Amino acid sequence: MTERSYEVVVVGAGPAGLSTALVLGRSRRRTLLVDGGAGRNAPAAGVHGMLGWDGSPDELRSAGLRQLRDYPDVDMRTGRLPKVAGRRDEFTVMFDDGAVVDARRIVLATGVAEDLPDVAGVAERWGRSVFGCPYCHAWEVRDRPLAVLATGGDEDAVFAAQLMQWSSEITLCTNGFDVADLHIARGRGVSVRTEEVRRIDGRDGGVEKVVFAAGVPLPCAAVFVHATTHQASELPGELGCAVLADGSVRVDDTGRTSVPGIYAVGDSARRQASPSGATSVVSAAATGFITATTVNQDLFLASLERSP
Repeated sequence: MTERSYEVVVVGAGPAGLSTALVLGRSRRRTLLVDGGAGRNAPAAGVHGMLGWDGSPDELRSAGLRQLRDYPDVDMRTGRLPKVAGRRDEFTVMFDDGAVVDARRIVLATGVAEDLPDVAGVAERWGRSVFGCPYCHAWEVRDRPLAVLATGGDEDAVFAAQLMQWSSEITLCTNGFDVADLHIARGRGVSVRTEEVRRIDGRDGGVEKVVFAAGVPLPCAAVFVHATTHQASELPGELGCAVLADGSVRVDDTGRTSVPGIYAVGDSARRQASPSGATSVVSAAATGFITATTVNQDLFLASLERSP
């Protein structure tokens, strides 16, 4: 027996999921938001580049959850991400505690996780002094010595070269990788260290230096990493959603996946024409808005088809 029937279940309560639930609530759609806990940007010291907001990820998330309480058609449930079965108009959502709800549409806002280099000091500083996105964090460390830790990807040298927009002291640490297009970085004035990186050192969550297996340490104020990502949840794969070459869930311009009745928003999803890895809080929230209006329209059009 199901506990309740919903028009839409939104799985994930990051910026994309919160935005989706907000617009559906304002559209008076019976919606369940499943909050699986802190997401990808939880470790970050701040959310930057978002017009009208310059606070912490936790503050933004708390503000979004408070805002949703104004909409009686939106229910919220915390816990592990559920299992989903069925088809359009007849989805069954099952939780670990045995609870079951029905849904006509599913919106996946399950996010991604970074593939961080296996270098001591990186993971514990991620989002605070080791960064991935210069648009989000480079302003705060501008005009200071910065390091780029190579991951072996094709973009390491270009990434380091572009960081020269924020600082004239950029050092690319190749960490033993054969970095492609190294001439581009050097041509822009980027220094290069080729030794193996042993660890990132610093106090109170900050970065003070990069320590190598040989040679003198490199003093720096922050480290940037052009990291790849992977799906944070197995749910898109379990539901049969088609993915792109980088692992992103393939969606159309309005968030529809390859599976009828299932949509995807935020960092986990990408249109084929969009650049890979171009993720942010701003774009995640925007996709939530766009997809929520699409879901509402799809449900409305379906109601016309059922009308006598």
